[in-house]
Amino acid sequence: MKLNNNYILLACVAVLAVLCVLSVSAPLRFGRERQRREEAVKERLLLIRSAETAYLRANGSYANLPTLVGGGWLADSLQYIPYSRQAKFHVAVSTQTGRSGARIPLMECAAGYHEYLCGLDEEAVAALIREATGRGEYPGLKFGDIASPNGNEVNW
Repeated sequence: MKLNNNYILLACVAVLAVLCVLSVSAPLRFGRERQRREEAVKERLLLIRSAETAYLRANGSYANLPTLVGGGWLADSLQYIPYSRQAKFHVAVSTQTGRSGARIPLMECAAGYHEYLCGLDEEAVAALIREATGRGEYPGLKFGDIASPNGNEVNW
């Protein structure tokens, strides 16, 4: 009987050790996968920014994604957020009148955490969104700002 109790205790220790290792490695795996996905999203955002800049120089205003793709300014595949199940980047364009009366074209292009981190740990993604929202930041990656001119700066 004493021998059986030792085996049961040994099995419990082994299970607890495995659970401990898994609890530590899960956030590390999430962080590595998040970094890998963000690099792909950043690359596409920079390509979209280049296309928007070229379109602005040629036409004096920014364009939405269908216009960029339809006009050949951007490849069709680049309008989709990587790892997102075919979600498109969110693009908003506007024009603001400056103090001197000059018209200032504005644009914003973004991809939310919930889009490109889909399929990963839902609690970790929700925590990232809460943290960013709590700081007053966009919960994801973006460049530009539709509310005020910022020279199409990135938020990463």
